[in-house]
Amino acid sequence: MDIRKKMLFWLSICLFYSVVNVNAQQSNAPFNFSERLKQTNWKLNEQFQMERSPVLFEQNSLVSSGEEHQHSLHQALTAIRKKINAIEVSLALTGRSADTVYLGDTLVIGFESGDELVIDSEWLHPGPILVIGDGVLRFSGAHATILGDIITAENGQVIADSSYLYFPQDYFYQRILLLTGNSEMHFRNSTLDFGGMVHNMATVGTAILELDHVNKPDFSTVGMYEESVIIIDSINVAGEFIIDDDVRLDIKNAEMILLWHQMGDGAVADINFPTGEYVDYYEFNDQQSGVSGVGYDILIDNCRQVMWGLMPSEGSDITVADSDIRAIGLWFEGSDSTEVKGLVNNAYYGDFTAPMQDRNLHLLNCEVMTWSLYSFDNAYVDVSGCILGEIGVMGHSEVSAFNYFCDGSGGYLWAADTTLLVSGMSSLMSALRSTNESMLIFAYSTQMNGLVQALDNSIMMLIQSNISETPTYDPGAVIWMANISGPATGYQNSTVPLEGSAWIDKGSESTLMDFGYYVMYYQKDGDTTWQMIGDTNYVEVSDDVLVNWNTHAVDPGAYYLKLDLWDDWGNGATATAVFTLLPGLLDTPESPEDQMYFSVYPNPARSTVNFRFKLDDPLPLSLKIYNVNGREIATLVSNVLDAGEHRISYYTTELPGGIYYGVLSTGNRRMVKKIVVY
Repeated sequence: MDIRKKMLFWLSICLFYSVVNVNAQQSNAPFNFSERLKQTNWKLNEQFQMERSPVLFEQNSLVSSGEEHQHSLHQALTAIRKKINAIEVSLALTGRSADTVYLGDTLVIGFESGDELVIDSEWLHPGPILVIGDGVLRFSGAHATILGDIITAENGQVIADSSYLYFPQDYFYQRILLLTGNSEMHFRNSTLDFGGMVHNMATVGTAILELDHVNKPDFSTVGMYEESVIIIDSINVAGEFIIDDDVRLDIKNAEMILLWHQMGDGAVADINFPTGEYVDYYEFNDQQSGVSGVGYDILIDNCRQVMWGLMPSEGSDITVADSDIRAIGLWFEGSDSTEVKGLVNNAYYGDFTAPMQDRNLHLLNCEVMTWSLYSFDNAYVDVSGCILGEIGVMGHSEVSAFNYFCDGSGGYLWAADTTLLVSGMSSLMSALRSTNESMLIFAYSTQMNGLVQALDNSIMMLIQSNISETPTYDPGAVIWMANISGPATGYQNSTVPLEGSAWIDKGSESTLMDFGYYVMYYQKDGDTTWQMIGDTNYVEVSDDVLVNWNTHAVDPGAYYLKLDLWDDWGNGATATAVFTLLPGLLDTPESPEDQMYFSVYPNPARSTVNFRFKLDDPLPLSLKIYNVNGREIATLVSNVLDAGEHRISYYTTELPGGIYYGVLSTGNRRMVKKIVVY
């Protein structure tokens, strides 16, 4: 029995004894946290000191792979396993009840033969539903709201006819419909509403899922394994299907379909995918010419918006010609180290063979919209110079990704299990998520849209990065924030307020680290010694003044600023920024131009830009914003301001992305700062 079969067997056992309390187990910090953090700090500092421009595209693609790989669970199955593994089993099955029972917030149907629950009206259930044995859950003309997953095992059945089933989600992929064993789910003339968010479905064993004339407005990620079957007739949003093992997928009269052809060890395929968004008929199995070593069967009939995907694994031999490929998901397994560079989304490949020693992937006259990378087991992957759709890290693997762009066309950036994902000097247009007991470090980078979430017992570290949303975390998770936001310039012989964030927040049930203290330093470019700024700070700061820097004894020039953030376990993370100290002119205070400094932050700006300046005496001044054509966009100040520190904020959400200029004027003096809005 290989590792997958063993895991599926274990999964079925866990499902049978399922879950009574959905309380995540507490754990210690992820494996080797301190050592991982030290190594990461060293690498980030090395990258920062190199001061390289993030060249995203190299002329040639490169995927250098090792020789030995081990078989691994698929991404979706891993997610399912971890969902079950996170459950605290507290039920002792000493006997069976003749009736449907509630155990905590979990509804269990099928303790006794013949157990059936019928819902035919308004109904709210506050947690998961488990159908086992020969139990039956039947919805008939119902309007049900379910605040949990539905899981079937053994011979359990869920049957819904002419019903509306609503599964609210706090975040995408929170809910799953999971079928195992010989169980079945049938949804006919019904609506499945997952609250506008993508969600999971999965079938294993010999389970059967039927969707017949179903309204499903939300996209699904569906994993299919062993000998399970999915039959779909007439659905508006079918979703993406990861097709593996000996499954059967039959879809007709449907829309919005992405078919992930899993190509395992020994799979051979020389294929051309149909062109256009409409597919009259498509069949894929090992009975076709050019295909062998594939156990599954796909049948598509009269469907629209059909997209094609590949997941080539070790030992596969795949040639695709004259096709538009929506996505290719590269798997990296075993314990080898791999370097990936130069893969670019939305690229044409006239005659391309991916340089991987353990598999053959040959593209002839193909367009590839999205490349995605997935690591498993103990693999190590070094990514640079790519434009990708998704990076997912699983098992105990590690990924180091620098100078890349994730456009979100394949998903998002995420770490799971006990992995380490370090993302640096890069840009992201998708969500950022850590789960299970993983560690995700997002450093010197910009996230332009999407949620930022630390789930389960994971650790997320945000270092000198711009993010689009306020981070959120589960009761067992931790988020670090170390960021020097500005200003980038200041004057000698003055007090410069250095702003940013230094905090560590954790959930109410977390047994992980908490905030200890932070320290600020400066170092002149070319020197090797860091000088401490002010005192050690034992109070967390969020988007405010970190420390006031007295520059009276400091020479003008280029400097590095360093923020060291320490937890209460003795671990530290470092954020570094550049700063220019301008010559001070305070010895001639009679000149109004000498009585101020002017800084802009954050820059680039997404939603808000701040202008900071200081006046030693009251002065009449104006502060305006102009576009690149010299047209005035806004007047922020046009009067006499009192002496002292001033900070003016401007919301940039209504501005198109681009270059703007902030102009501070007083008398015959004008100070100009360039602003980048994205």
